[in-house]
Amino acid sequence: MPLPQFPPPVDMSNETKRGIIDGVKKVIEVFKGAGRLDPEASYSGIIHDPRDLYRFIKTYRNSPELVGDIVIDSKGAPATAENAPLICGVTLAQVQQLLVKTCAKHFLELANKEEEKIVTEEVKTKVLGLFTRTETIERKVGGGFDERKVRDISRNMAFDWQLPLLPAYNILNSTHLLELGDDLACLQSFDAIKEFAALDQPTIKKAKTIVGDDFGNIIAVRPAALAGIAGWPKDMYLYYRKALGDAAFEFFARDKEFFMVCASLDKPLISIYGDVLAYIDSTNLLEMQRLNIDRTDVLLQGMRAAFGPKMREALSNPNFAKDILRKLVESLQHVSQEKAQMVQSAMITCKAILPQVTEWLDKQKSAALQS
Repeated sequence: MPLPQFPPPVDMSNETKRGIIDGVKKVIEVFKGAGRLDPEASYSGIIHDPRDLYRFIKTYRNSPELVGDIVIDSKGAPATAENAPLICGVTLAQVQQLLVKTCAKHFLELANKEEEKIVTEEVKTKVLGLFTRTETIERKVGGGFDERKVRDISRNMAFDWQLPLLPAYNILNSTHLLELGDDLACLQSFDAIKEFAALDQPTIKKAKTIVGDDFGNIIAVRPAALAGIAGWPKDMYLYYRKALGDAAFEFFARDKEFFMVCASLDKPLISIYGDVLAYIDSTNLLEMQRLNIDRTDVLLQGMRAAFGPKMREALSNPNFAKDILRKLVESLQHVSQEKAQMVQSAMITCKAILPQVTEWLDKQKSAALQS
């Protein structure tokens, strides 16, 4: 998954910012006149509501031609590229970043604002140095917000797709934000944010020392993998990462019981299984461990060639072991051929049983729907 690329930093003068705001206001009026925005829409309302800003940006993306005489590039032509300078000297991507950051700041300040309360307290003062006078006074407390949290999240906001995620970003605590640093935008879905929020700081820190520069890639795909990675030596992480590619992130997100089954796999076997280890059920893996390394390779080649995408469906189902896989394993245990011949035989066998596998998968789906 490609990681988000922030636009280059730019130091905008107050004059430039005022020009951008005036331009946005003009665009809003055009869209209102064309019936693309609510008649009551305003710049103030849009910039204070992530949902409204998201709709506004989406409207612009869908109908840039309506405002081609307002949003113009440095040559005076309608702007078409997000990263090309506008007439104001900044790019569309930088304008979007300014709007998104401003909106995020407003949202987070309100969402994290403490309740204001009036408290009363007694204050004693000396009168003429001889007498003590007690007074009851009232004062306001609360009403502030976590400035660091607001700053740490809003500085990592730049994209329209982040706006619906603001409530989810807000569930992250200070230690999560500290460990994320500039990688917050790598969390690109509610599920990813939820997975990361479930991790404690020691687990995250330990995993980060193991994965190094892979951290952003992991949290973009499966943040839950960090919990699994933290329990493995660095050399084994690197080996699985090389053998499985990005599927390693799905592998490390699996449970400890599955890792116990994998403990008996040596490195050559890990390479042979490859991305299959990201989805194979432990029951099927145990069944296949009855084969030696060559026969395991033969069977996997046969299933890959014959089953295609159905291979994942089959091997991720624990019932496949006793219903179909066991017979394939046993048939290979007693074959005495050269490996190349065994590969051809396995492919022929797997293609022959493909209709049976397809029918079996359909029955499994039906049973799952009925349960």
